[in-house]
This record gives sequence, structure tokens and C-alpha cells, in this order.
Amino acid sequence: MVSNAPVGGGRLLSRAAAVAAALLGLTLLDAVRESSGRLADADDAEALHDFRVALRRLRTLLRTFREELGDAASKKLQRRLRGLTRMTSGGRDAEVQLAWVRARRGQVARGSRAGLAWLLARLTARRDEAYAVVQSDVASELRQVERRVRRTLIEVTVTAAPHGTLFAPTAARVVRAEATALNHALAAARSPHDQEAVHATRIVVKRLRYVLEWLASDVSQATPIIARLRGLQDVLGELHDLHVFIGELGDAVADAAAERARALHARAMRSSRRPAARRRRAPTPGSAGLLALARLASDEEERLGQRLAAELDTAGTRALETDLMTLADDLVTAPPAPPKRSPRRLRLRHGGRATV
Repeated sequence: MVSNAPVGGGRLLSRAAAVAAALLGLTLLDAVRESSGRLADADDAEALHDFRVALRRLRTLLRTFREELGDAASKKLQRRLRGLTRMTSGGRDAEVQLAWVRARRGQVARGSRAGLAWLLARLTARRDEAYAVVQSDVASELRQVERRVRRTLIEVTVTAAPHGTLFAPTAARVVRAEATALNHALAAARSPHDQEAVHATRIVVKRLRYVLEWLASDVSQATPIIARLRGLQDVLGELHDLHVFIGELGDAVADAAAERARALHARAMRSSRRPAARRRRAPTPGSAGLLALARLASDEEERLGQRLAAELDTAGTRALETDLMTLADDLVTAPPAPPKRSPRRLRLRHGGRATV
């Protein structure tokens, strides 16, 4: 499992900003490599999830500290990493949607289940096709990108000025910028039906949470803020997944109707004098079960909207912004003493599963 434990062990803030960011990057790159090695294991249900988490953390670091990392965070490398993430999106979406349908199948009346088996077969095929792409294409692309990123990050640790700007004020600048971005995003994400706003806010929350997790070993007040962001991210993530699934249901209803019409047409054209060869029967498309799922999804969207409203309580969001700005101020005014040792690589402490 990918760990969400703090990284750094109290050694980051007193380092030069470029060196600290590069060391973090090397640690996160190790996590990408480790999780990618599990993708070929068909029995590892969390392999794809953990690989995507590790990739997102690394991409967040390169984006956040691109000024300090230079060529290690070039736009070309970031595009290639983004491409790897997109190559895995279809498989993960299908996994989430399969779990959602299976969990709610019993809530659909027996007389209204037409099309559910067809939808499950459709999603299963989509997941399997996506996994085939992951196993055939992702590994080779990742090897090339990883070598390039690792080489440039190591170069930063060797060539960066050891007495340059410390990581503490750099991290403070990042926290302030992300807190401002979060404030704007939360103001826009008041409706659970606004898919773009929900998705954009989820990304900002996740990005800020990752940054704070890298600081948590050095800054104790980061821990409760991380917990608050994780709760907000959970509801936003569930809403985003639901929005994607509602769109898939709309496409499925249209495709099921078309497939059913084609089957009826073929049956009408078939000669009654020539018996059809026996074929293995495929799941029958139908819209009753799909529409029943759509109603359940709509109800779930309303419930998630109530949870979101509670998370976005005005007093709570103001307190969150205040806590973030206070944390940033503390980073600048009270950096830790220089470390006694200078290890080459920071290590992730394993033991927990990341929230995505």
C-alpha cells in the first residue's frame, strides 16, 4: 500500500529548498516504482489505485516546486507523467463503477433489473481492456520517464547551492498560495450538481493535502488540517465519481436501446425456415435496471450534497483558511535547527493507505 505517513522525519525545513524538493521527489519516485511493480498481479485489487496515487503525488511535487527543480520539473516530463495517469483512468473508473453497481444491485426491485447484467458485463470488459493497456504500455513508458526524472533530481541534489533559500520559507509561500486557491475553489463548489467546480475543488484540496503531509513531521499543526482536508476530499471524491458514473449511465441507456433495436431487427429478418445456430446467450440489454440505477444515483447525489454543505460550513472554511495562514507564518518565523546528519535519501514510513 502507498503510505500517507509524513515524509521527512524533521529534516526538510532546514535544507536548501531545491535539495529538499529533490529528495522528496526521489522518495516519491521510489513509491511510483514500487507500486508499478504490482500492476501485473491480477490478485492485487489496490495495485492500480496505489500506482495512480503515487503518480499524483510525484506530479504534485514537480508542479509545486518547478521553480526550484528546474529541468527535473520540465513541462515535457510533466506531460509524460500526466499521460501515464490518463492511461490508467479508464480502468480505475470502471473498477469504481463496478463496485458501485454491485453494492446497490439489491436495492433494485427484481422486476426492474433488466439490463443490470448487461451493464456489469460492459463495465467488466472496459476494465479488462484498460488493464491490458496498462500492462502492455504503461510499464515501458514509465521506465523511460523514471530514468529521466531520477537523473535530473539527483543532479539537483548535487549541484544545488547548499546555502540557498531554505525549504521553510518556500513551503510557506506554497501553503499561502494553495490556501488562497482553496478559498476561491470552495466558494465556487456550493452546488453538488456543478461537476466542474466539484472536480476543480477536489484537485485543489488533494494538492494542498499532499503538501501538508510532506511538512507534517516538521510542523505539528499540519496534522489536524490534513484530517480536515481528507474529510472534504472524501465527499468531493465521491461526488466526482458519481458524476462520472451518471454520465456513463446516460451513454449506457442510449447504447442499450440501440443494441436492443438491432437485435429485434435481426430477429425480424431471420428466416423462419432456417433455424438459428445455437449461440452462447449474452446478457440482454435493457433500460429498466439502468434507469433504476440512475434514480439511486440521483438520490446519492442529494445525500452527498448535504454532506458537502456541512463540510463547507462558513465558519469551518474560515477557520481552515486561518489555520493555514498561521501555519505558513510559523514556517517562516520558526524554522528548525539544522540537522546533525545529512542522509542521502529520505524514506517513506509505511503502514497506512492513502486517501485519494
